[in-house]
Amino acid sequence: MELRRPDGFEWTTEEQFKKIADAGFAGVGFDAGLPEDPYETLSNYVDLCNHYDLDILINAFPRTQDDLGAAIKQAELFGGRCRFISIIGRVVPWNVNEVAEVTRGWMKQGEDAGIPIYVEGHRASMSNDLLFTLQLMDAVPDLMMTADLSHFMVNQEWVYLPLEKEEQALVSRYLQRSESFQGRVASAEQIQIQPGFPQHEKWFELFKSWWAEGFAHWQARHAATDDRCVFMCELGPPPYAITGSDGYELSDRWEEALLLKETAEKLWVDGSL
Repeated sequence: MELRRPDGFEWTTEEQFKKIADAGFAGVGFDAGLPEDPYETLSNYVDLCNHYDLDILINAFPRTQDDLGAAIKQAELFGGRCRFISIIGRVVPWNVNEVAEVTRGWMKQGEDAGIPIYVEGHRASMSNDLLFTLQLMDAVPDLMMTADLSHFMVNQEWVYLPLEKEEQALVSRYLQRSESFQGRVASAEQIQIQPGFPQHEKWFELFKSWWAEGFAHWQARHAATDDRCVFMCELGPPPYAITGSDGYELSDRWEEALLLKETAEKLWVDGSL
């Protein structure tokens, strides 16, 4: 919802929340635990979420249990509106056994607080690499994942489509354990591309097939419940969003978010592309 335009124009926070609610979204996602987004700032949004009846999710960037504790403390302020915390763990070194131990501790903190804890595949974090992340999932069998597959697309640099069977099998293993999904489309070289551009159609089709596959697994796991799956239309502002020489974006991210919302709703209902 940030624009970061050269002219400095931004929607007010109230306008952001109203646009989200008026468009039919069920919630809003927050990054927290970074220098520009400390955990404590989340409390500023409690009243707005209540006013616009929006649930939340938190993308947390913890290094320690104390960091996650700070995220959980903020989540509890929303009175049950926090659906889960998605961890982008900044744990080094990348040793599977060490990361698994830390991850189990984080999951226990979430269990004690009644807030699900998932791990998101994300560059520059403990889940930077798809192959390492799959090993972590093997080491922690009850760990569930957040599927932002754009990071793996760039990390693996799968240039040629269709994917090799072995490549697709790696993604399928991840999707079998994905509890939530993030709508961002990547190519082999760019983390966030415009889904409506003709030259990006093949990548958009690939990501739609992955989302449909992940939805099918989610629906099978939750068939006997009234649980709701989260699909977040996560489109970052510049420098995530590509800009021209004038500093302005090449497309309208808000319109792209609405396209992703419509796409996910269609895939959810009939699984078709």
